[in-house]
Amino acid sequence: MANEIESDICDELENRFLTYALSTIVSRSLPDVRDGLKPIHRRILYAMHSIGLSSATRHVKSAKIIGEVLGKYHPHGDASTYEAMARLAQDFSMRYPLVDGKGNFGSVDGDSPAAYRYTEGRLTAITVFVLNDIKKETVAYKPNYDNTLNEPVVLPSRIPNLLCNGSSGIAVGMACSFPSHNLTEIMNCLCALIDEPELNVSQLMKHIKGPDFSTGGVILNSKTDLRKVYEEGAGSIKIRGEWKLESLPRGKTQIIITSIPYGVNKARLVEKIAEIIISKKLSSLLDVRDESDEAIRMVLEIKPGADPEKTMAYVIKHTDFETNFPINFTCLKPNGEPGKLSLLEICRYFLDFRREVVTNRFNFELSLLVKRLHILAALEIIFTNLDLALKLIRSSKSRAEAHEKLKKQFKLDDEQTDAILEISLYRLVGLEIDKILDEQKEKNKEKKRIEGILKSPKKIWSEVREEFQAILKLHGDKRRSKLRTLEVLEFNPEDFVEHEDVCLILSQNGWLRKMKSVGDPDSLKFRENDGLMSVLRANTRDLAAYFTSHGMVYVQKIHSIPFTRGGFGEPIQNTFRFSDGERLVAVLALKQDNGSGETDASPPDGTNGLQTAFDFSRKVDAESLAMVASDAGYGFLFPLSNLGETTRAGKRAMSLQGDSRMLGFEIATRDHVFLATQNGKGVILPCDEIATLNGVGRGVKLIKLKDDVLVGFKFVNLKDSVQLEFEDGSQKLLSMKSVPVYNRGCQGVIISKRKKITRIG
Repeated sequence: MANEIESDICDELENRFLTYALSTIVSRSLPDVRDGLKPIHRRILYAMHSIGLSSATRHVKSAKIIGEVLGKYHPHGDASTYEAMARLAQDFSMRYPLVDGKGNFGSVDGDSPAAYRYTEGRLTAITVFVLNDIKKETVAYKPNYDNTLNEPVVLPSRIPNLLCNGSSGIAVGMACSFPSHNLTEIMNCLCALIDEPELNVSQLMKHIKGPDFSTGGVILNSKTDLRKVYEEGAGSIKIRGEWKLESLPRGKTQIIITSIPYGVNKARLVEKIAEIIISKKLSSLLDVRDESDEAIRMVLEIKPGADPEKTMAYVIKHTDFETNFPINFTCLKPNGEPGKLSLLEICRYFLDFRREVVTNRFNFELSLLVKRLHILAALEIIFTNLDLALKLIRSSKSRAEAHEKLKKQFKLDDEQTDAILEISLYRLVGLEIDKILDEQKEKNKEKKRIEGILKSPKKIWSEVREEFQAILKLHGDKRRSKLRTLEVLEFNPEDFVEHEDVCLILSQNGWLRKMKSVGDPDSLKFRENDGLMSVLRANTRDLAAYFTSHGMVYVQKIHSIPFTRGGFGEPIQNTFRFSDGERLVAVLALKQDNGSGETDASPPDGTNGLQTAFDFSRKVDAESLAMVASDAGYGFLFPLSNLGETTRAGKRAMSLQGDSRMLGFEIATRDHVFLATQNGKGVILPCDEIATLNGVGRGVKLIKLKDDVLVGFKFVNLKDSVQLEFEDGSQKLLSMKSVPVYNRGCQGVIISKRKKITRIG
C-alpha cells in the first residue's frame, strides 16, 4: 500500500509504551500539586458544578452525575467512575468529603456502595472553595475527548486538597501515597509561609504536627521521623488504633476499641480477633463484639485478673490494629512533570498557584470594570444630550442607520452604540442619570482598588491570606489522629501460652497427635501397618525436637501444635519438609532456658523402637551434653542448649556420608556409653573419648565396622544391664560387667554369636 511505512518493531514498542506510560502518569494516576485532584475526580466535581449542583440544591441521582461525567468528559468505565465518586463521599476515606452522598456509599466494614441508580449526591459546602472563581478565567481550559466542549486543566481550589484529603495511585514506574492532614494546621502553615517565605520544613512542623486521618488513631512516629518524611517526601507512618478500659459490675473490666487505623477493614479486624479466640491462642481473651454505630466501639471481653496491656500487645502483634501507612509525595508539578516533593515544595507550589489564580481573578474583574465603565461613559454622554439622541433615533429608518448616526454624532464605538440602543424606554427618565453616575463612581473606585492590588505583590499575598482565614473560620476543626510516642508494648509470645500439660503421641510411621491426656497407651488405635513409637508427656510451653534418619533435627513449640479432635492425627511431614525416605528416629520434649540456667527435658514414655528410653524427669543443666550417632559407627556429643526452634526446613544435626543414616539421639546421663552392632559385637567407651562439637559434623569413629552396622547406643554405669533384642523377636539381658571398656575406634567384642541384634533397650 502507498501509505505503508516500515519501522523497527522494537522502536515502535518502545515509543508506544512510553506514550502509554505518559498517559497513565499524567491523565490517570497522579494528582496535580495545585488542586490535589486526579483527572477523574476533577471531572466529577466540574460536571456536578456545571449542572448546577451545590450544597444548597437538592440531591440528584448518581446515575445522572455519572452519565454527565462519562458523556462529556471521561470516556471510561462507569464502574470505576462511580467508585471514584463514592470515595469522594465517604467520610471514612476523605478527611473532608467533597461530595454529599445520600444513600449507601459503603462503610468502614468494607461494604460496597449501592448501585448508582439508588444513590444521590451533591457538592458539599467545602467544595465551593474548590470550584469558586472557575468562571472568572482563573485557570486554563482544554478540549474534552471529542473536541465538543472545554474542560479545566486544573480547578482553582482555595484548599490544598492534596494535603487535606490525601491521595494514592499507581502509575507506570511510579506511585503516590499522600496522607490527609488537618485543615486548621494546613491553613495556619500556609499563612505562616506567606508571612515568612524563608521557613524550612522543621519550622513548618510547628503548625503541621503530622497527618490527621479520617478514622482517627494514634500516630506513633517521633518528631524526628516525621520531619525526615516531610523533608524527603517518602517514608512510613505507623498508626495504631485507640482503646480504653471500661469497668463493669463485680470488678470486671472490658477493653473498648474506639478507633482503628486508616484503611483497615473493621469487619475483618473483628474476624481476625475472633479467630484468635476460637483457636485459643490468647487465653485471656474471651469474646469480641462490634457495637459500633456512627462511632467505632469494639468490645473485647477479657478474663478477670487478665493483664489488658499484654492482651492488647498480642492483638497489636497479630492483627491490623497497628499498621504502617506508606508515604510517597510524588505528584504532577504545574508544568505537568511528575516529581517527588517535600512538604515545603508542595506548600510553595500551592501558594504560587493561589497567587496566580487571585491575579487572574483580579485581571478578569478589572476587565469587566473597564468594559462597564466604557459603557457608562457612553450613557453619560447620551443622557446629557438625550433630546438630540432621541431625535436621531426617531429620524432613522432602521437600526443600522440609527447606529451610524449616534456613533458619528457622539463619537462612540460600536460597543457603546449597541449598549445605548438596547436601553429600555422606562430607563429614559431623569432620575436614571443619577444611578449611572453613582455606578460610574463606584466602579471607578473598585477599578482603582484592583489596580492597586495588582501593582503590589504584598497586597496580592494579603488577599490570598484573607481567603485562607475565611476558610479556616468556616471549616477549621480539631485533630482526629493523636500524636503520641507511646511506650512500646513488649510482645513476648510465651506470655500468651497457657500452662497446660499435654501428651504427644507419635506413631512409627510419623503420625502426630496432641491430646489432653492418655490413659492406657496400649488402647490407642493406629493406621494399618503402624504402631506406637512414643508418648511424650510435656507442657504447652515446652519444645518438641524430632531427630530423623537423614541427620536432621526439627524443633517446634508444643503450643503451636493443634489439638487432635479425632482420627489418627496428622503426618509430621505436613509440619516439616521431610525428604524422600526420611524417618523419625528419636523425639524429645525440652523446656527452654527459663533464665535460671536450667533446661527441663521430659521423658518419652513407652518408647517402643526409640533409643531414648531412660529417665528424663530430673532437671538437667543447660549445658548438658547429648549424643548422636550414625549406623556407620561415627558420633559426637553436643550441648543440649544448641536445640532451639527451627523453621519447617529444620537444621542439620549430623553430617552423613554415602547411604549411612543417623541411628539415634540420647542425653549423656552416665560416664560411659555402650554400643552394639548388628553382627553381635559390643563395646563400652568412656565419654571422655567422644569429641564434643558445637556445630554440625560427622563426629569421631566410635567403633570400627567391617561389613557391619551400628544398631544402638546407650549411656550406662558399669554395673547396669542392657536388654538386647534380636531379629527373631527374642530378648536377652546383658550385664555391663561382661563387656570390656576400650578406647574409641576398636572393633569391640562378641556379645551374640548366632543371632543378629536389631535394637538395644
